Order: sequence, then structure tokens, then C-alpha cells
Amino acid sequence: MRIVEAGPEAFARRLPEIIRLYAAEYRLSPEAAREREEIMRRHLGRRRFSAYLALEGDALMGFAYGYAGGPGEYWYDLVYQAMPPAMRAEWLAEHFEFVELLVAPGARGQGLGGRLHDWLLKGRLEPVALLTVRAGNAPALSLYRKRGWEVLLDDFCFSPGGERFFVMGKRLSV
Repeated sequence: MRIVEAGPEAFARRLPEIIRLYAAEYRLSPEAAREREEIMRRHLGRRRFSAYLALEGDALMGFAYGYAGGPGEYWYDLVYQAMPPAMRAEWLAEHFEFVELLVAPGARGQGLGGRLHDWLLKGRLEPVALLTVRAGNAPALSLYRKRGWEVLLDDFCFSPGGERFFVMGKRLSV
């Protein structure tokens, strides 16, 4: 299994496979999968977009991506509203948004998620990274905690009454 960097163009070329993997994992309807694809396409144009793909031969086995986030973006604005002012100053001033990390079910348990994580954060220009993770996703929480992430907000919802998420942060070596 090899991990390759994928710039915006390469990521866009693999987007149909990425969406199939994502839709299967989250049991998305065709409409929800199309919406997720539109969101990912918008992310391709974000500042300092970075992505890595895990491939076995030419088959996609996992991916991770993110970008430098900022005001006026959906995720940033929601997290900004949820954070107290001192936390905003420390974590949102200049940060990398770790948007997605997904490994195909057949490739799990082999350290691939950790490798994708590490490659995505290697050499970042931003001093900190942020992500959201489902509060009940024990495998992801374990991976992030082992790699130095801390829970910043433990009761974050994207919509009132929605599923509970953690907002996590990690200080990066710049």
C-alpha cells in the first residue's frame, strides 16, 4: 500500500471513487452523496488545500484532506460562534482544518489511518490544526488522542438538536 500526495486536480480526478467510499461508509443517499461531492469540490479551491490518497495498485483504500481555514467559511463560522473569545484567539487565528480522514473497511487495522494523518500534517505552515469528530467514534478519537489532539469543545452540533461532535485541536511543529 502506498500513500501519494494529491493536489486539487488529482483529487478532483479521483473524486468519484472518494465519494463512493465516503457514501458507503456513511450510508448516504444518492442526493446526500451529490451534496457531499459539491462540498468537496468547493474545498479544492481553499487556501493551502492538501490531500493524500492511500492506494493498493490503483484502488483507493483511503484518503485524508484539509486546508487553511478562515472567516466566511461554513465550518469556521460555526466553530467561531461556539468557542469562547480566548479560545478563538489561540485556535482560530491561523489554523489547518483537518477535514476528512477515511480508510476503507478492508484496509483498517493496519495503521493506514495514522499514516494518512501524519502525511497530511507533515510540514504544515499553520501553528495549529482543528477537526470535528463524532463524539461516539471511538476508533477515530483513539487515533487522534494518540497523536496529540485535545478536545476543545465536547458538545458541538452542526445544527440544533443534531448529532454531538467534539472539536479537537493539535499544536503543530512549525
